[in-house]
Amino acid sequence: MPRRSKWMHLVAGVVAGVTLGVFLKLCLRTSSRTSIEACPEAAKLYVAPDPLEIIGLKSDETIYNSNRTLVFVGVMTAEQYLTTRARAVFETWAQDLPGRIAFFSSEVSRAPGLPLIPLRNVDDSYPPQKKSFLMLLYMYEHYGDRFEWFMRADDDVYVRGDKLGEFLRSVDSRKPQFIGQAGRGTNSERDALALDYNENFCMGGPGVLISRETLRRVAPHVKYCLKHLYTTHEDVELGRCVAKFAGVSCTWSYDVS
Repeated sequence: MPRRSKWMHLVAGVVAGVTLGVFLKLCLRTSSRTSIEACPEAAKLYVAPDPLEIIGLKSDETIYNSNRTLVFVGVMTAEQYLTTRARAVFETWAQDLPGRIAFFSSEVSRAPGLPLIPLRNVDDSYPPQKKSFLMLLYMYEHYGDRFEWFMRADDDVYVRGDKLGEFLRSVDSRKPQFIGQAGRGTNSERDALALDYNENFCMGGPGVLISRETLRRVAPHVKYCLKHLYTTHEDVELGRCVAKFAGVSCTWSYDVS
């Protein structure tokens, strides 16, 4: 066997041995009685399912040939609420959506039976700026061309699917749209929120609607926005990011009436 081939086999063997050793060190622990304990469930290797499979979307379904692609709803939740709030949402109003839904939680979250997306390098700390922005990035990267509208929702909100569908079909998703309950904070808060006199934001509690064009403009810049936060208010910072990169603010009610 040539010398070079021997060295290649030797290097490959060393790499494999080191990898196996690290895995065994992390996933096997020796107790005080020298018995070996298996690593905890959360530490086991996790292979994320296909993004389309998570939400039950077929690969050939598009906004042009399906009546279940009007809106994608991303529900921000936490591990402690997966069996309560998230489960209640999924078993009630989620069934009547003119689209699909998924729950976004921390990296270690698991919930069999729910369309759950554990976001990498995200925990359940509050305020959830990182969770919110990376949820939008995930939406864009995996579903950006498959839905007309995207909704950011909390796990304690209730949505009327029929009313939502009726409204969204009346608005052009090809244009930058940022729709929700507009707010500017109180007079005493305005300076702390770093808002100009003509700026506002969509308050997160009631839910926020984002057109596919707005998502297309904003999503590539979410990491920039995360690095340039002015406040700890997730909805304010989302509004600031949308205004900067999509050029629109939260729509006042009289603009869509």
